Amino acid sequence: MSPEARAPYPWIVQPVVDLLFVCGGLPLLLIAFNVWALGWTLPSNMGSTVQRALLVPLLIGQHLFADAHNAATHLRLWGSKEDRSRFAFYRVWLMLACVPLFLSGLIVPGATSIFVYLYLVAVFWHYAAQACGVSLIYCAKRGYRLSPSEKRVYRGFFLSLSAMTIVRFVSFRNVSPEIWFGIPMPFWGPVPRVVYHAAVACFALFATLTVAVVVRKAAGERKLLPFPSALIVATTVWLGASDGAANSLLWLYVPAFFHGSQYLAVCLAYARQERGLERAVPFSRIRSLIISTHAIQFSAAAIVGGAVLYVAIPYSLAACGLEPAIVAGLVLAVVNFHHFITDAAIWHLSDPRCRKVLLS
Repeated sequence: MSPEARAPYPWIVQPVVDLLFVCGGLPLLLIAFNVWALGWTLPSNMGSTVQRALLVPLLIGQHLFADAHNAATHLRLWGSKEDRSRFAFYRVWLMLACVPLFLSGLIVPGATSIFVYLYLVAVFWHYAAQACGVSLIYCAKRGYRLSPSEKRVYRGFFLSLSAMTIVRFVSFRNVSPEIWFGIPMPFWGPVPRVVYHAAVACFALFATLTVAVVVRKAAGERKLLPFPSALIVATTVWLGASDGAANSLLWLYVPAFFHGSQYLAVCLAYARQERGLERAVPFSRIRSLIISTHAIQFSAAAIVGGAVLYVAIPYSLAACGLEPAIVAGLVLAVVNFHHFITDAAIWHLSDPRCRKVLLS
C-alpha cells in the first residue's frame, strides 16, 4: 500500500459538507444574508416575506440537526457491542438517573426554571469543548502536530473562552434573560466584577499564547493552522465573545447549522469508519453518500429520536394539562444534562479506539 493510500482522509465527511455544516460556513452565510436583507434584526413570522423565508431553514435545521444530534448520542451508546459494554453506565444508569430529575421538574415549583438556567450556564462550555475536539481532528488529519504543551495551550484557549462567557452570564443581568421562551429565569449573580475581569484576562492570556504557538509553527515549521480548524475557532470565538444583536443572530443560527450538524457529521463519519465503509466521497458523488443505505438509516434514526424527545414527549405531556413551555424547557434541560455528561466521556482523541476511527 502506498503512503498516499495510508494517509488519513483530510476531511470528516466531504469538503463541501465539512465547510458548510462542520466548520461554521453555513451559519456565517445565513447571518451575512440576514444582515444584507434585514440588518441585525432577528427574522419574525410576523415580518416580511424574507423574514418568514429565513425561518423555514431554521425550523428545518432545528429538527434535522439540533434535535437529532441529541438522539445521535444514543446511537453511539447503542452502536457496536464494544461501545455498549464500555458505556453501559451512560447508556443505562445515567439515563435512569435522569428520570427522577425529570419528575422533580414536573412536581417541584420552580425546579424547571433552575434546570433551564443551569443548561444556559453550561451550554457554551459544551459547544466550545466540541469545537476544540473537532478542530484537533482536522489538525491531526492534516499533519499539524501539536506537542503536549501546545495542546494544553490550545485547549486552555477554548476553556478560558468558556469561563469568560459563563462568568459574563452570571455577572450582567442584561446578558441573562429574565424570561426564556416563556420560562421565568433566576439570576445567580452578579458575581464580583473582579471575577469577570480575571476571566477576561485569563482568556486574553491564552489567546496570546495560542497565537504565539500558531505563529511559531508557521515561521519555524512552515505549517499553517488548517483552514477548517481556523474557521471553527473564528465561529466559536464570535459566538462566545460577541454581544448584542450579533450574539443574538449567532445563537439563532449556530445551534442547528454549526453545533448540531457538526456533531451529526462526526457521528456519521465514526459509524461509517467503524463499519469499514468508503471514507472519501468526491463532490460529484456526494449524492451517493446522502442516499446510501447506512446514511439514510443513521439519519432517520437520529431524526425520529429527536422528534420523540422534543416533539412527542412535550406535546403528550402538554395534552395532559401541563404548561407547554415548562414541559419543553424541562425536556431540553434534562436531555442535555445527559448529553453533556455523556459526550464528555465518549469522545476522547486520547482513547485509542476513538482516535483510530476518527483520524483514519
